[in-house]
Amino acid sequence: MMGLVVVHVLTAILGLGPAYAFPFLLRKALTVEEMKRNLMQVAYLEIFPKIFGTLAVLSGLLLFFLGSYGPFAQVWIIGSLAVYVGIEILVIGFLNPSAAKLLKFIDETGEKTREEPGVHLNGLYSRVRSLHLWAGILGLLLFVFMIAKPD
Repeated sequence: MMGLVVVHVLTAILGLGPAYAFPFLLRKALTVEEMKRNLMQVAYLEIFPKIFGTLAVLSGLLLFFLGSYGPFAQVWIIGSLAVYVGIEILVIGFLNPSAAKLLKFIDETGEKTREEPGVHLNGLYSRVRSLHLWAGILGLLLFVFMIAKPD
């Protein structure tokens, strides 16, 4: 059981940890080239939340069902799952489409890469950054539910 706890904690850290850096990686871009580079860095690092976040949920559920944590309908377990679902809805339903739209718009417009991004690009970029920030805040709430669970 201790090994499963270690797997759960490590996958949670590896899954959510890099996501906290995304708003910082998406700092203000002075050129279209810098904007695209920042977006591509985040897209590259998103593999960690995808893989390890999923493993964290699976190992957490396994821990719950193998352990003696009481009934399933507790605030910490329902809250954790609800926040996780909220993060997934935010990322899959809003963040990923916004980031894809921004990258597509950058590629299709053929703007010179050394030019300052226009208002339309900055608006989309800001939206992507804000959505990453909200996902991080929800991730912190998820950690609170995990830490505050009963012994």
